[in-house]
Amino acid sequence: MTFTLTRKQLYELVWSEPKQRLAAQIGISDVALAKHCRKLGIPVPERGYWNKLQAGKPVIRAQLPERDLVTINRVTISGELSDELRARLTSEPGNTGEEESIEVLAERLRNRLGKVAVPRDFSRAHRSIEALLRKDEKLREECAQRPYFWNKPRFDEPFERRRLRFLNGLFLAFEKVGARPWLRGNEARQLGVQLGDISLDFQLDEPSKLRLQRRPLARKAKNPQSLCLAITNTRTPTPGMVMDWQDEDGRPLEKQLVEIIVGMAVAGEQLHRQWLKELAEWERKRKEEERKEEIRRKADAEKRERERIATLEKARIDGLIRDAACWRDAANIREYVEAVRMAASTGDTINVEAWAEWALSEADKLDPVASGHAIERDDQTDRRSTPEAQTQRMENSGDPLDPRS
Repeated sequence: MTFTLTRKQLYELVWSEPKQRLAAQIGISDVALAKHCRKLGIPVPERGYWNKLQAGKPVIRAQLPERDLVTINRVTISGELSDELRARLTSEPGNTGEEESIEVLAERLRNRLGKVAVPRDFSRAHRSIEALLRKDEKLREECAQRPYFWNKPRFDEPFERRRLRFLNGLFLAFEKVGARPWLRGNEARQLGVQLGDISLDFQLDEPSKLRLQRRPLARKAKNPQSLCLAITNTRTPTPGMVMDWQDEDGRPLEKQLVEIIVGMAVAGEQLHRQWLKELAEWERKRKEEERKEEIRRKADAEKRERERIATLEKARIDGLIRDAACWRDAANIREYVEAVRMAASTGDTINVEAWAEWALSEADKLDPVASGHAIERDDQTDRRSTPEAQTQRMENSGDPLDPRS
């Protein structure tokens, strides 16, 4: 079982009782709970906080830091949220309520980011970039030992060197604010970053080499070897959403680093909110379909119940007609027996009485009044049509909407 909490809701729970007890109620370890708090930037009570509180000593409750565009705002936890814990929350679990404006979140990120710049060299390199440089150094050594070695270093060309320097500055700046950048491949062509609640894929290359889906670049570069960064998530951007940045006259990408980081975070938040709206709309349609299906099933169940009652009523009337016919047949048999008795001679009395006894016995069997079958059948029909009988049939069928027996 899993449940989702917002950053504020997890903060409320963490400060409501000791971490060990809270984790035990949820069904996870206190280490896992602390890890979730670190991931969302939630302060936890310091050692001795609860003992001081119990002893009546003054304690300080750390405030939840304001979030920005890189702050993760929701977390899914493996475990169970009991009714007692749910009652401590000020809103529905996972419901972020009214979102702050993107402009406010962007300004907070800009302030936290401060001044950043692309390093001139790799004396301070991100670990992913260091790995690429080590691979290039090995290839360089191979080429020195084997002049015709086919596998050449990837980042010796000026453009590729510049691209790697910019990528290094971008990754370092991302990690400064808690984002998690990543790359794949020896040429660093598969790039991405986890920004808060959304993961962005992007490309950094010449404009002509970018493979953008369903949209052109905002501006065409004059220099074929100009550098361009473009977000490549497949979700269609809304009008006005900035999804790419290019070298401009007097403003290469290196001088746009802060603008790019904030812009990518803004685009990520916009895409995330767009996805949440689509998810909410999908959920609304799903519930509407379920409501319509429920109405249809109830209508079908009521129709089947009406048909069943009509069938029972018809069977009751048909049974009544048959019983009346049997009653008349039994009366005719009895009259016939009396006529035979009156017409019989004295010498045939024994044989006639034996026959009469058999005939009257058959008449009694046939007569629904004498046998009591008419009342028994009518009582049984009445019992099958009572609300209690209908409820019992529904319970036995396993479908509360299916009244069929």
